[in-house]
Amino acid sequence: MGQFFEYLKISLKSILDNKMRSVLTMFGIIVGIASVIMVVALGNGIKGTITGEMNSMFSTQTYIKAGTAMEYYPEAAMNRDDLEMLREKVEHISVLDMEVGDYLEIMNRGGDMTAHVTACTPEYVKVDKEEFSSGRFFSRDEYEDAKKVCVINEYAAKKIFGHTAVVGQFVSLRYEDGKEEDYRVVGVRENKENALLSALGDTGTIEVKIPYTTYADALGISAADDDFYSLLLIPDSPNNAKSAIQSCIKLLEGRKNLRGQKKYTYTSFDSAMDQFNMIINGVTIFISFVAAISLVVGGVGVMNIMLVSVTERTREIGIRKALGAKISSIMIQFLAEAAVLTVIGGSLGILIGYLGAELLCFIASKVVKMHIVATISPAIVIGVVLFSAVIGMFFGIYPAKKAAKLSPIEALRQE
Repeated sequence: MGQFFEYLKISLKSILDNKMRSVLTMFGIIVGIASVIMVVALGNGIKGTITGEMNSMFSTQTYIKAGTAMEYYPEAAMNRDDLEMLREKVEHISVLDMEVGDYLEIMNRGGDMTAHVTACTPEYVKVDKEEFSSGRFFSRDEYEDAKKVCVINEYAAKKIFGHTAVVGQFVSLRYEDGKEEDYRVVGVRENKENALLSALGDTGTIEVKIPYTTYADALGISAADDDFYSLLLIPDSPNNAKSAIQSCIKLLEGRKNLRGQKKYTYTSFDSAMDQFNMIINGVTIFISFVAAISLVVGGVGVMNIMLVSVTERTREIGIRKALGAKISSIMIQFLAEAAVLTVIGGSLGILIGYLGAELLCFIASKVVKMHIVATISPAIVIGVVLFSAVIGMFFGIYPAKKAAKLSPIEALRQE
């Protein structure tokens, strides 16, 4: 252990005796490490923010589809009767909902406006997590009786009425066939404050939610004529998700005489997030690899300066060998110096990289209006420091071997 500290002391003295040269030598290492840390911390921050926002909106959600992402199977289409059957027979379901999105015209004294209308069941209130500023969601009785009621967001209330105290007022919707119907407002939801949606510009949409039964009646669609491509399922617990999904698919296949034909598929939020994380990780790794190339350049710089150091200290090496220093001792001395150079450079690179990532995250947060926090694990920091030391030792091997092989007599002749 004493010998190790002696090598460390010699290495630090050599570095301090040649400050400017040492700094320039470490520059490539610092840039390489800082680039890697910056990319990884920024990538982790963006991934963490988006994952958190997506979790707040879609966690545990699964869509059971009549077909695949690329193909729709009409024979597997689902209707309201199928939905009620699944609700009765499948356990561990918190929400089972079908929804239809449509764009309809709102008749208004200030001019017609386009609204995004969602026709759904009362269970949708568990999916759409915005709070109510006033009123409530439509009830099961209103859904089953196909009452002409609706829930709107605050943005819609202000655009249509000029204020948000509109519970009990009426909204007039015009369908594509020209039919107009008045819907009584029973609830006003707060505007979405989700950072991800805000970043995407989804803050100024007139949103109206009505019972699907009312929507179907307006279009003359009976319960047996529904044609749903997908159903939304949320289990009562993540642990029960798989069994609930499989039970639904099994019952649907039996009801439609499609056993063994694999006409039903499902897409879960978790699988979608796995794919998203895989893409983000892949991009981060690729950019980190490109940034790490500068470490090789830095390593070449270390080897170059170590060769200069060997040349300058030829007489010192000769004296040490004449006094009985072993070849391994000479090699370890120069390898230690190369390792110390790169470890110091790596440590500075980590600090600069993290500060740079914090700055980039701050700028990105302001631009996209999302709170992005630079994140990097201690394991990566330790790995980067060790990697920089390995780089230094690898590129220090040749100069160290050259120093160790010097003849004591030839070395002592050097001025």
